[in-house]
Amino acid sequence: MTSSVAKTAPSGSSGLHPEDIRQQYTECPECKLEYNDFLKMPRVLPCLHALCTSCLESTATRGVVKCPTCEIRHSVPNGDIEQFREDETRLFLVNHTKVQGRTPEIACQECTSKKVAKYRCKECAQFLCADCYDAHNRTKVTKRHHIMSMEELRDAPLDDFQPVHYCTVSGHEEQPYAFYCLSESCDRPICAMCAVADHQESKGHDLREIQEVYGDIRRTVEGLMSDVKHRTLSAQDTAVSIETTIDQLDTNLQTTTGNIDTAFDNAVKALERRRTELKDKSHANAREKKKRLENQLDGINFHINSMEDANEFSANIATYGSQSEFLFFKDTIIERLNHLRDEEFDTIPHDNDDIKFKNTKLAEEFNKHVKDMGAIWTTSAYGPNTHVETHDVIVDREMTALNITLFDSEGLQQSEGGVDLRVDVIDPSGRRRAATVVDNTGGDGRYKAIFMGTAKGKHRATVFLHGTPMQTDHVFRVSSPHTVERLNLHAHGETVEKHRMGRPMRTATPSALSDNMSPITDHMLGDVICPGFVLDATTSSPFVEILEEGKTMKAKIIKGSNTRRTGREQGRLALYRGAMASRPIQKSGLYYFEVGIVYKIHKLVRQEHVFEIGLSKLDCIDRHPSVDCHPYAWCVSARGCHVCGKVCLQTWHNGQLLSHTALSPRTKSPPGTFVRLYYGFLLDADRRHWIVTDVKNKKLVFRFKNLVVSEMSEPLWPVFSVSSPEVVQTVLTIKTGRVIDVIPEESLEALAP
Repeated sequence: MTSSVAKTAPSGSSGLHPEDIRQQYTECPECKLEYNDFLKMPRVLPCLHALCTSCLESTATRGVVKCPTCEIRHSVPNGDIEQFREDETRLFLVNHTKVQGRTPEIACQECTSKKVAKYRCKECAQFLCADCYDAHNRTKVTKRHHIMSMEELRDAPLDDFQPVHYCTVSGHEEQPYAFYCLSESCDRPICAMCAVADHQESKGHDLREIQEVYGDIRRTVEGLMSDVKHRTLSAQDTAVSIETTIDQLDTNLQTTTGNIDTAFDNAVKALERRRTELKDKSHANAREKKKRLENQLDGINFHINSMEDANEFSANIATYGSQSEFLFFKDTIIERLNHLRDEEFDTIPHDNDDIKFKNTKLAEEFNKHVKDMGAIWTTSAYGPNTHVETHDVIVDREMTALNITLFDSEGLQQSEGGVDLRVDVIDPSGRRRAATVVDNTGGDGRYKAIFMGTAKGKHRATVFLHGTPMQTDHVFRVSSPHTVERLNLHAHGETVEKHRMGRPMRTATPSALSDNMSPITDHMLGDVICPGFVLDATTSSPFVEILEEGKTMKAKIIKGSNTRRTGREQGRLALYRGAMASRPIQKSGLYYFEVGIVYKIHKLVRQEHVFEIGLSKLDCIDRHPSVDCHPYAWCVSARGCHVCGKVCLQTWHNGQLLSHTALSPRTKSPPGTFVRLYYGFLLDADRRHWIVTDVKNKKLVFRFKNLVVSEMSEPLWPVFSVSSPEVVQTVLTIKTGRVIDVIPEESLEALAP
């Protein structure tokens, strides 16, 4: 008696079109021929792909067979290809497609006559002709088999094509598998007779009904299939990401090569212009020389002609004239000849033929310059190989919490700078903050995450590479100074110093001001300190002029290309077109100063800088023409806006535009516009707020938050810059110390929580 097992399609599977079945499951992928139960018997490899027996025999080399579908190599067990199990499922799918696909003629598989099959025996899994069908019904062993006609098969479900497995033990041939022995020594299906004779539970065998074991194993397989499906979806997402990256790489490559072509086309044009300039200059010099020489030549030729004419006249009259006539002309002749004899003329050419192209080492120097001209930036940083080293830090002190080293997918360190890295830190209360990532690849080849913890305890950091988080979070502690051992503050100081401008920076103090700068003392107005600083003329940019004892600054025009280099050599600001305060702000408390600005527009250029007022750490100053792009700088600036065509007041931090307000909301800012502004700046070092107010119009402009300023951190320096006077003429005046007599109410009101 057979046990019926309800079979349903695995979860997530779908019906296949007969043609799809034929191509995927009924043909050998190597020889492309249809499987059969003889030489083309399908056998399953460990990768779950199949090959026919003949192809396995022909392709196996030195005990190894290569799957033609996935190209994985498999060892042949004991060198016997029959150890790869036969796949009967593919065989009944072959039969199913033959019938369902309406194959015109199917030959009888029982006899040698190859007559057209009219029936199929399910137990024998063979197609039968009419004669073999009759013989099947007469034979004692087969007459009870389940036989269906071809017409019935064409509408039959897939189950009717599945073979029926019977026990292979001698004497049990008609017994179907009804049980499964789970004992380690067996682990196979058995019939009822085997269960009674050889698989008693009293002998340690573990018997279960085959239907139950099938259900359990099928559920296990379906669970694994679901897991693999999810992994497949993840792999497909990865494939899409890779394809997107490849497409973007092609786009970036096209952009990069276009930029290279543009840059070098411009360089070629510059060379051609220089060639033309030199040729034009050589022609001009030659013309000038030639003109000078030709003028001299004309004078000499005139003198020669005069002398030749005088001699010819004198000779003719002496030869052909009478004596009396000769004597009549004697005075004139003698006077003329004496004059011509004594007349001076330059015997040396007024100019020379010296004109040549000085190309001493030109090719050598040019090739050397071209060799270093431009660079290609790229990175192959691979997130899973990123190495992160954590360090415990002291509470309320900015320190290096993480050192990040990047590697590619092959484990080679990536030391190029400019990689998109972000570090988010979650403190014990669950609050998320961003650490500051410092590019130190030019130093030790790593990136540093600078963090100031305000809460003690474990902090969890997540590193993002190109916006994608690393799979593992990293933990460090924020503790009191005495609990953090072996803390190398000096090393951190060196790191900050390396990120400065690469040159000595002299900073003036009240005791070391230049002669035209008078020391100003601090002034207290209630709880507010009005710091006594001036504009530091000793470090100011060569492009600005400091006036009125360090209180006023305006831009000046300087011609020449060596101004920046000269500025660096003298310890002055080279890139930043402005000045620093004579001393920084560091201690806790409230600090207030004011700045007045007057500017006149000559020509408004898009994004043209008019003025900037900021607070910045020392190492951020003079790395760029502005401090607006640095993580430890906060600034207010006025710029020509390409959107509204006006001068707009903007606030910036770490390269992000925080606010944007037109200074003239109703009108444009055409050339000739004259503007006066007056701003107050109140720093709350305890709450780390910086409040900007419009003193003239009595209104709040902006409130910066989360500034890094304390006695434990590096000081913040007030910085001021102005635009080129060729574009906008700007005069900036500071008001500090005792000059301030009142704090605007708008600033004090903004202090309220």
